[in-house]
Amino acid sequence: MKITSFITGLGVGAAVAMLFAPRSGEETRKVLYEKANDGRRYAKKRLQHLRNVANEVVDHGREVINDQKDAVMAAAQVAKNTYHRESQMRVS
Repeated sequence: MKITSFITGLGVGAAVAMLFAPRSGEETRKVLYEKANDGRRYAKKRLQHLRNVANEVVDHGREVINDQKDAVMAAAQVAKNTYHRESQMRVS
């Protein structure tokens, strides 16, 4: 939502600048070009940040899943050992 607001603000600011700024068409185009580049850089930076956050979340999720898998496997092994031990005691 913030990027949408930023881009909207950028567009409104550019429109107001064109209407009220005492600049030539060439100067206005240059300013608009620079603002558009600023917007692209901002969007690229935010996208990279979001990718990094998503990667961290995925990595953390993998760690949690692996920890849970290890805990379930250990519990299953304990249950199996207990079953075998109890089975051997009944036979004897």
